[in-house]
Amino acid sequence: MNIYDALRRKSIKEGILRSLRNLSENVRRNVENHPYLIDFAEDVKSAKLKVAENYDFWIDKAKDVLESRGVNVYYAESAEEARKIAGKVVGEGKLVVKAKSMVSEEIHLREWLEKIGNEVWETDLGELIVQVAGDKPMHMVIPALHYSEQEVGEILKRIGVEGESAEVLAREVRKFMREKFLKADVGVSGCNAFSAETGRIFLIENEGNIRLSTSLPKTYLALVSIEKILPTDELCLKSICVQSAFFGTFPPAYINVNEKVQQQDMHVILLDNGRKNTQFREQLACVRCGRCQLECPVFQLAGNVWGGEVYGGPMGMIWSAITDAITDYCFLSTLCGKCREVCPMKIDMPRMIREIRKLALKLD
Repeated sequence: MNIYDALRRKSIKEGILRSLRNLSENVRRNVENHPYLIDFAEDVKSAKLKVAENYDFWIDKAKDVLESRGVNVYYAESAEEARKIAGKVVGEGKLVVKAKSMVSEEIHLREWLEKIGNEVWETDLGELIVQVAGDKPMHMVIPALHYSEQEVGEILKRIGVEGESAEVLAREVRKFMREKFLKADVGVSGCNAFSAETGRIFLIENEGNIRLSTSLPKTYLALVSIEKILPTDELCLKSICVQSAFFGTFPPAYINVNEKVQQQDMHVILLDNGRKNTQFREQLACVRCGRCQLECPVFQLAGNVWGGEVYGGPMGMIWSAITDAITDYCFLSTLCGKCREVCPMKIDMPRMIREIRKLALKLD
């Protein structure tokens, strides 16, 4: 789908505006009822940017604490290197269950594992819909917001899941996925925050699929992009609280704190992929709540199709420049500043988009 197709597809705009209506009041109420969240955001931003000043130190610290706990640790400088490492960990002919992870989308992990001969299933309901449809996530937190209930029903028929309502479809998907969880050889997750203090991986979710993906299989592989590294457990908890609250769901339904358990083979890939040496360091403070996407007037028209190959919207312009490439889509930004206003970390995305435009035009 190109941006012109996206602009003509009414379901994208309808889905985004519906999500915005449902969640915006929640965000206002969260901040009003829990004003300490503003302080949490400031603490997390300060810590993230301090870590970014010396990633080599914090990567070594993360490696040491993980290895001391019996975890297999790898460092991947690029997406290609991360895919190769993951391929060696997983092997061939395996059943893999995968939690929702934008970093895995960034390195195209599912497609790679399938290519080398594995059966891979997204376990988040929205991501499963997108996978079966052969599509890409329309929003980093609500990946299938652009599909109607009827469209979802037609898509899920392709894997033998049928139902006359959203409730029935969800129940049937649960049955379908439960079999995959119980038979899976490998579980894969991303990471919302990583503690360099204890080596713990913090993950939030609202369905319970992540804890099944990461606890039932004998082998567990976690992708940790280096901007998720924080010095302490306390800061990790603050980060996921901010992420949840500013998306509009607070407190989160499930908070997972993962570490190596007995009889499980655990692997962690620490991923750079452009982060360590980027000129857009301020973006590394992002907690990926997705608020800037829903509030952006251009994203409301074109969704995640406007942006880069993986990341869309105002934050996507910058994340794409960091991890992949600069595209001409940066010139479609209105630079209205709404993204900066609603961002809990107060990241100046309009300023960085202006810099990206200069780079796209090769201007000094």
